[in-house]
Amino acid sequence: MKIPFLNIFLLGFIVYCLLPTSFCFSQSRLTTFGIQIKPIFPIGFLGTGKQTVDTAGVKFDLRLKGGYNFGMVIRKGFSDLLAMEVGINYVKRKYLLNIADSGYQESSEFRIIGYEIPASLLVYIRLGEKIFMNASLGASADMYASNVESIGENHNTLTVRNHTFQAAIISNLGWEYRTEGSGYFYLGASLHRPFDYELTTKAHYKRNAKEMDIYQPLSGSYITIDLRYFFHEDPKKKKKKASSE
Repeated sequence: MKIPFLNIFLLGFIVYCLLPTSFCFSQSRLTTFGIQIKPIFPIGFLGTGKQTVDTAGVKFDLRLKGGYNFGMVIRKGFSDLLAMEVGINYVKRKYLLNIADSGYQESSEFRIIGYEIPASLLVYIRLGEKIFMNASLGASADMYASNVESIGENHNTLTVRNHTFQAAIISNLGWEYRTEGSGYFYLGASLHRPFDYELTTKAHYKRNAKEMDIYQPLSGSYITIDLRYFFHEDPKKKKKKASSE
């Protein structure tokens, strides 16, 4: 699968921010814990829009309707410029299959449940006294709970995992507002793109004299709007060694 332009842009942005500058920093050696909720949106150029198979006069339309990503994240500052984020997420996506056969239509829905363990490197730009912009790039290990089956009036579907574990590239761009005692509030957007197709849907259709099977791979790619909250943590104080007499 080709790496989309957005990933290339974010990689260039991170390299740019790594250059010496007086306004890029994070809180050095500070570890913060946060929670996040990320609504999922289908995007056509990522292969998560409508996917169509037309055979023997029967049209199968399969598309991602939406979903959400929910989990926790731990951020560890390494310097005044860089930080690392790791976490674990629960992911739920809803798909819709619609079948059109000579004026007759029927449909069914199914849900895919998965888990992600992401790790990303972040860089910061300070935009104001309490407002920061960041960009990140990293990888995620994706896992799926089980295969999924759905049943319609004249069809049934079975969606199976191609791999138990699947690697994906992740990138993010966002802004956060840092308070002195109430934590950090974050708004951003993320791209999640697996290196290979994660799932395959088989649909079996039988009506009147027609009976057929179709196979459609699902990429697992998606874009989210990110809402995060990081709990307040006091900066670690350096311990001074007492001079020996």
